[in-house]
Amino acid sequence: MARRAAGRFIGWFRPLRGAGQASLQLQLYAAIRAGVLDGRLPPGERLPSSRALGEDLGLSRNTVLGAYDRLVAEGYLAARAASGVYVAEDVPADLGRAGPGQAGPASFSQRGRRLIAAAPELAGHELQAARPFMVGLPALDEFPLATWRRLTNRRLRRSDLALFGSGDAQGLPALRQALAGYLTEARGLNCLADQILVVSGAQQALDLVGRVLLDPGDRVVVEDPGYAGAREALAAVGARIEALPVDAQGLDPEDIARLPGPPKLVAVTPSHQFPLGGTMPLARRLGLLALARDTGCLIVEDDYDCEYRYGTPPLPALQGLDGGERVIYVGTFSKVLFPGLRLGYLVLPPHLVAGFVRAKATADGHAPSLPQAVLADFIAEGHLAQHVRRMRKLYRERQQALLAALQRHCGRWLQSGALRVGPAEAGLHLVAEFTDGRDDRALAAAAAAQGLMVAPLSRYGQRRQLSGLLLGYAAFTPAQIEQAVQTLAKLLK
Repeated sequence: MARRAAGRFIGWFRPLRGAGQASLQLQLYAAIRAGVLDGRLPPGERLPSSRALGEDLGLSRNTVLGAYDRLVAEGYLAARAASGVYVAEDVPADLGRAGPGQAGPASFSQRGRRLIAAAPELAGHELQAARPFMVGLPALDEFPLATWRRLTNRRLRRSDLALFGSGDAQGLPALRQALAGYLTEARGLNCLADQILVVSGAQQALDLVGRVLLDPGDRVVVEDPGYAGAREALAAVGARIEALPVDAQGLDPEDIARLPGPPKLVAVTPSHQFPLGGTMPLARRLGLLALARDTGCLIVEDDYDCEYRYGTPPLPALQGLDGGERVIYVGTFSKVLFPGLRLGYLVLPPHLVAGFVRAKATADGHAPSLPQAVLADFIAEGHLAQHVRRMRKLYRERQQALLAALQRHCGRWLQSGALRVGPAEAGLHLVAEFTDGRDDRALAAAAAAQGLMVAPLSRYGQRRQLSGLLLGYAAFTPAQIEQAVQTLAKLLK
């Protein structure tokens, strides 16, 4: 009897041996558990003895006993004295099997479906090696790791146990204080530490803006082409997206004024428009602020790549021109330091702070305290300002290397006007725009097969039909850039 019962397992359990496999005991446990859940082992059925099952499967008796003991402890099996081991009687016979008409797992909410549909470019990214021309990637090998390690070790040696407990949802006070000083001096912001909310990167900042401020159907103005992460985060809450075209000077506030009704929110990248690279001049900045005051809308200022401006000092932020009531300022350390840090911040009008802090607490409690403390020291001791100055010089050199390589290897397309590159005043990437109707997504796929990672410009457009490639250069040496442009030129042919 036991021998026949043991034989039933042979057809659906094959123990796997070798490196990387789970232990044989765990494999057997999982197989029997699955059999109970899917009904192959019904309630009350007697299992073979540990000796008989071990012999048939080529397992030791202790391996089988260990699996049985765990299943008994978890309630899947029941051991009866002097009788054997049985499937527990109180396990439902249809457990794990969906019958006719059953709905199965709960369906997504309307907001969930919008979120899934809106964010195809943001999901599924894995840790990967840098490949030319990845956009938004800083020179990680130039980061002052020794300084960061020293500051981290110093914080750990202090044995400040408060950093290992629950933190402030608004952010570590020392970091907010250091940030307020840095942003006032470097970006011309008008802010206090109490207006700053520390978040897990710019994307969480934009997500909070959408969830806290917008209702389904609210009109939101975004740039076209523009940053997909902002558009997707705001669309996910049901906002009505109005994508307005940008020119070399960014978004024109007069285009907003011509809309049939005032927007609830305007999302802009005035310092370095993403992806085209233009800079919004003072007249448009003042016009946008005037429109916000007249209509009551809010402005979300994503200060993208603001630190890296070549030849002229960075322009003061919109927030510094505002009276402190209409502009929400978004910043991140992903490109200034390193993406894995996952720290960003919002500078909020005072009347919005309390609500956003509560929303942040609901979302994920607080940002990690130890990295915040290290970053506070990094800023307060001048390391951030020093790093930015050094990187500005390095990135300018790498940008020039990219421009020179494009002239050498893509000169015929540049001279004919089929390829336009620029502007080059700021940022960590250049836009190579095609004027000959070329399929930029097909070209990006072909480049990926050659080891390059170029983003097609058409990905960032809504109504505008643009074609081109975004060429990130910050993370790559002149030699790497030269070789990558040669490969790209071959594909262009």
